[in-house]
Amino acid sequence: MTALLKHIQEDIRLNGPMDMARYMSLCLGHPEHGYYMTRDPFGVEGDFITAPEVSQVFGELIGAWTLDGWMKASAPDPVHLVELGPGRGTLLGDLLRITKGANGFHEALHIHLVESSLCLKNVQSQAFRNYAPAWHSDLKTLPDDAPLIVIGNEFLDALPVHQLVKTQNGWNEVVIGLSEEGHLALGQKEADPAIMKHIPQSLLEYKEGDMVEVSPVLKNYLNDLFEHIQKQIGFCLFIDYGYTGFTPQKTLQAVQKHQHVSILHDPGECDLTAHVCFDTVSSLALEKGLSVHGPISQKSFLENLGIRLRIEMLSKNATPGQKKGLEAAYERLCGIDQMGELFKVIAVSSDPSLELEGFICA
Repeated sequence: MTALLKHIQEDIRLNGPMDMARYMSLCLGHPEHGYYMTRDPFGVEGDFITAPEVSQVFGELIGAWTLDGWMKASAPDPVHLVELGPGRGTLLGDLLRITKGANGFHEALHIHLVESSLCLKNVQSQAFRNYAPAWHSDLKTLPDDAPLIVIGNEFLDALPVHQLVKTQNGWNEVVIGLSEEGHLALGQKEADPAIMKHIPQSLLEYKEGDMVEVSPVLKNYLNDLFEHIQKQIGFCLFIDYGYTGFTPQKTLQAVQKHQHVSILHDPGECDLTAHVCFDTVSSLALEKGLSVHGPISQKSFLENLGIRLRIEMLSKNATPGQKKGLEAAYERLCGIDQMGELFKVIAVSSDPSLELEGFICA
């Protein structure tokens, strides 16, 4: 029994069945026993591999994209470069390396890392010891005195979701209770009207058995972020598991040691994620009067940025083994049956005239 499992069981005994959003929040972010609070989960030795860990090319392209956006935005100095959930710092490290020679860019940067995990903060402090970054637990402490560039790679998918199911009598919410033996068990209860308000009102008529996942936390987070972008000017980029269209979805999943497991398995010892509805991201940005680029597939975005050319350049001086690795990395990042189509990319900007690369084919 994990320490968090015991805590969750006691919570359910005291307060009744727990909604999925609270369960997900505890599993990932409990201050003592949460998944991200107690480990570095990335890489082959961890539970999953993110795109920056697949190949340096990913971070290099994001770095070139960021530099190009900064230059097109008239090279503001100073500028706050913010990464949401930077993990072990691989993406930002590649970004900073590839842009090091750009005239004035590094001198203008004030780096901010939004990270709640002390474990990962320690890793990041070593990775960026020469850059004097500032850490933030949330968006509330971000400075408001200069333009923003914000990057979030596989960040939104970790924000808690509620699961709602259409029944003959209306909407129920999936909850977690206890079996007669005291084990965690899935159940349903009548949905709270406040949560039901987040169900997308699309042309689709929901039928019995349909499930939708909604995230008030994601909406609140993005509303706060977009207010920063709106007031301070700037742009942001999100890359994540996701889908477009307001359709029934059941995407919440748990991963441990690179294998899918039950979402009730070893609470606090598994990564929990849910795919992001990118139409929600787009709608929230447009409501703030911001400009939206995308969403498009990760494959299209990286290919528009020139990933093939970069792979070919690196391959020229590579050993046969390194060439094979580069091709494998390309396939992992852009393959339609791997990350290429499953991951989507969206950018949001305060300036409607700002042409951000990667979203329109040359």
